[in-house]
Amino acid sequence: MPSPLSIHLLHNSLRLHDNPPLHAISELPEPSTFISLYIVTSKSPFSQSSEVNKVNKSRANFCLESLEDFDSSLKAIGQRLVCLQSKDYETDSPDPDVEYAETLKAFVGQFPSTTDITIYYERETSAPTLRRWRMVLDEVVILSNVSTKLFETNNLHPLDHYLAKSKGSPPNSYGSFCKIFNSLAPPSPCLPTVTTLPPPPTLTSTKNNYDIPKLSDLENIDQTTGGSGSFAGGETEALKRLELTIVKNFDWAATFEKPKTSPNSLNPSTTLLSPYVKHGCISPRLFYHKLSEAYEKSTKPNSSPPVSLHGQLLWREYNYLHGYATPNFDRMVGNPSARQIQWDDDPALLKAWKDGNTGYPFIDAIMTQLNETGWIHHLARHMVACFLTRGDLYLSWEEGAKVFEERLVDADWSINNFNWQWLSCTAHFYQYFRCYSPIAFGKKTDPNGDYIRKWIPALAKMPKKYIYEPWEAPLVVQQAASCIVGEHYPSRIVENHTTTSKNNMSRIAESYKLHKEAVTAAAASSKKRKSSS
Repeated sequence: MPSPLSIHLLHNSLRLHDNPPLHAISELPEPSTFISLYIVTSKSPFSQSSEVNKVNKSRANFCLESLEDFDSSLKAIGQRLVCLQSKDYETDSPDPDVEYAETLKAFVGQFPSTTDITIYYERETSAPTLRRWRMVLDEVVILSNVSTKLFETNNLHPLDHYLAKSKGSPPNSYGSFCKIFNSLAPPSPCLPTVTTLPPPPTLTSTKNNYDIPKLSDLENIDQTTGGSGSFAGGETEALKRLELTIVKNFDWAATFEKPKTSPNSLNPSTTLLSPYVKHGCISPRLFYHKLSEAYEKSTKPNSSPPVSLHGQLLWREYNYLHGYATPNFDRMVGNPSARQIQWDDDPALLKAWKDGNTGYPFIDAIMTQLNETGWIHHLARHMVACFLTRGDLYLSWEEGAKVFEERLVDADWSINNFNWQWLSCTAHFYQYFRCYSPIAFGKKTDPNGDYIRKWIPALAKMPKKYIYEPWEAPLVVQQAASCIVGEHYPSRIVENHTTTSKNNMSRIAESYKLHKEAVTAAAASSKKRKSSS
């Protein structure tokens, strides 16, 4: 009789510390065998949604480095990571979720039917991953020798605990959510780092020996953006950064206020831990508890939510809750939270924004940094999101969310879609008259334009007076700066921000009015149907 086999199907828990599935497996009685399994699809590797086919090199590199680091940690305790590439299996579905499920089924099928197999998997909260997990379970649970175990790995509390406190629906405000969070017990202590695991079984040999692929091996990666990112992937790097930014720098952590950080500083003014939390290289519970220790250790007045670092983790929970409980959360149509706005459709304007060719230096510098490194400050994200949507171009937030999903190393499905709805005034925030200026906003923290000079070399010699508005520079000044607008740097795609933004405010107001009328009419129709039945 073969030894029982446990398979940990990895997604967002690439770590040995505070890893509930791994901890449970480490305590299994002998004899048993174990496989730590990660599947890379050929259709959309490392994407969170089947609608986004190509992530860029920065995101792909971070994920590959995180897998390599996790594999090294496993090898140090006598195990290894088994990495499947769907292209090595007979999967011909155009749907990457079906491709994923069929790859797992084919892999499991190599073991004798007399082997008791238990698949340990992580609770997922985003709609695309929930769909994938359902397909996986449909494929493998029908096998008589396969069972599954579900674990919470990615939140401070199970999201259903919040819903139970809010009558099954996400609270409408962050403040209301914080009250729910504070009514619960503190997040559970972290589980100890795993130091022993059952041995691996004998596997059927493959062409690549189940090794982690190289970037050059992967299909459907956007090779035109990314590649010079500032993040080394993996748990090892995550714990180093946590030690440096939180444990050793406890006064800074305890007094951190996110709105006071700079969107255009050349040295980032935040923790830079978001990619590691997103990909499970660091446990959110560990982050939370290390912050609590920093607050206790510091003698300075602690900052509080929403601006504190604890507040940022609670914001993450709040966004996850909305993504988990709201149908069609990544789109406007069918999304009960979203106001229906008739956005424009202009591929040329969208491309100029994506490529950093809008003619507005602050916008273009931000998009260039994003395209080259895979990261931008949260206030920089606010700036370019407002510009794309209600501020200037009046294009759909859904298009912007897809670009961030493709290019941000830390793009997180629920947070990304929540923030795009927020910043476009589609949902969660409705003060559409509060608009970011692509000229004035950056000047507050970088009047000399050093950030622009770094990311837009064509403007490096432009005088400070014109760095945010090079079109205002006289021709002789442009010539002296070796930058003629329209030749060395693009002309503006929006002629006048002030006029355009005011016009867009009127359009948003009209959309709100029509949305309210539609909701009222639908409610009246529903009431009439009920009374006649």
